[in-house]
Amino acid sequence: MLHIPLFKRFALLFFLFIANIAFAQKAYQVKDIPDPKNNGGGYVSDPDGILGIDAVSHLNSTIADFERKTNVQVAVVVVNDFDHDKEDFDFAYELFNTWGIGSKTSNNGLLLFISKERRKYRFITGTGAEGVLPDVKLKHIAEQQLLPAFRENDFATGITNAINAIGEVILKPENKSELNQFFTQHDSSNHLENFWLPTGVICLLFWGVFKIVNRQAKNTIKTSKADNNKYDKIGKGCALAMMITFVTCFIFFFFGGFQLIEKISLKHVPVILYVVLALALFGRYLFHISALRKMHNDDKNFFNSVSNFNKKNFWLIIFSPLVLITIIIYLFKKVKNISRFKPALDSKGKEMMRVDRDINIEGEPFLTRGQRKEEMVKAYDYDIWESTDHKEHLIKPWPAEAYNSYTECPACYFRTYKLNKRVTTREATYSHDGQAKLINECSFCKKNRIYKMDYTGHAGRIRFIILFFGQ
Repeated sequence: MLHIPLFKRFALLFFLFIANIAFAQKAYQVKDIPDPKNNGGGYVSDPDGILGIDAVSHLNSTIADFERKTNVQVAVVVVNDFDHDKEDFDFAYELFNTWGIGSKTSNNGLLLFISKERRKYRFITGTGAEGVLPDVKLKHIAEQQLLPAFRENDFATGITNAINAIGEVILKPENKSELNQFFTQHDSSNHLENFWLPTGVICLLFWGVFKIVNRQAKNTIKTSKADNNKYDKIGKGCALAMMITFVTCFIFFFFGGFQLIEKISLKHVPVILYVVLALALFGRYLFHISALRKMHNDDKNFFNSVSNFNKKNFWLIIFSPLVLITIIIYLFKKVKNISRFKPALDSKGKEMMRVDRDINIEGEPFLTRGQRKEEMVKAYDYDIWESTDHKEHLIKPWPAEAYNSYTECPACYFRTYKLNKRVTTREATYSHDGQAKLINECSFCKKNRIYKMDYTGHAGRIRFIILFFGQ
């Protein structure tokens, strides 16, 4: 009968030993508390399950919204007990530094440490947040929001109310300068990720793109040295003008003019750089197309050259989407001109040969001097078709780029008559009238009509005196 009491005593001692071990495990060391950032990226560490899964999830959402608005990095730790050899401030401060709460440059961290069994709480703030969240303010928030809920054993509500109250303090208008400092310092701490790395990648990529495009253009476009120098100046001028225009519009329309410095941060620079380089690349692309136009007097050869150039450089739309618009425009132009370049038929029903105007630039002996002049002023382009036996030919006129700038001359009947060409003979000032001539002149036969007009420099009083000079 004696072995039963001994067994019960042994079982009781074993139970008390296990319970004592379990109880001792609740007195956490700093290294034993799990960091929520390393466990799913949350903000709340609740190793003893005091708050519950649902409450932790809700708090994580609340703190995420708080951090997005205020840029203060928050961590909340709730345990039953902690190291008995340390005071709550010392333990919380060591935990704050061990986890590295807040960025290194702005030191904008905030830790709320709570011990349920020892009825202790402690706020720890980084030096960057102390100006907005002094200890007196945090103590007042705790007395108003934290402790009343704790007395009801509702830790989750108390923590939520305290976080919301802290957010209201930070976002007050009088704390705006401190808040801007948080954001500025936070941006500076991430300059490697948000500025240097993407900026370097963008510069490297575009450097490679420009090298490839220029090499291909050099192999495709064959012009004289003088022409190359002229086109280089045009291309560089267009690119510079586009960049200046973009930056000016960017400042005045998106950032309120001279307030640019206040609104642009380092993380915006890579985006701006990409847009500027994309515009510069588009300008360089247009320069190459312009050079192809100068190289070809024959429209068919020009469209074929542009098509070949676009096939090799279609990938440019990744770096400059505007290139796609130009490619589409030239595709439409090429399709529109299919009927134009379809072989004409001679009197025997046989296909005629089209005269290559890159070889026969003057169109001799088919074009008259007046027709050639129409081509030179870009009023008309003439396609010349010749039969295979060279006994027949056909000339087809097509409106050119300056078609609407000219009209038919009343004397020679070629479309070389330019209207209202203005020539200033005397500049207008506030003290006397100025004078100018409007000239209607034919580029071919030189027939002209001059309209002499007086005008004032201030009110714009205009008097016309019509004089006629004919040939």
